[in-house]
Amino acid sequence: MIVRKTLEQAKAEGGRFNKEKFDSFTDADIERMIDEDPDLAPRNEEREFTPADPVLQALLRILDRMPKSALRALDQRPRKAG
Repeated sequence: MIVRKTLEQAKAEGGRFNKEKFDSFTDADIERMIDEDPDLAPRNEEREFTPADPVLQALLRILDRMPKSALRALDQRPRKAG
């Protein structure tokens, strides 16, 4: 269960939290908490699952695994064909 607190309340507790409880949350728990939060926008089709373009997925994978090489390649001018 998520409890809303003011900044003053959080500061009074010294910024501590229960790590075991936090680590025990499953994805389903987090989704349920999001659904129960009245301050968040209601679910819609976009939030369920929107597959990313396969080319974008590949680029993001490359950037994640080899960021320096990928960024260096993106900075280079394209070669002329032929």
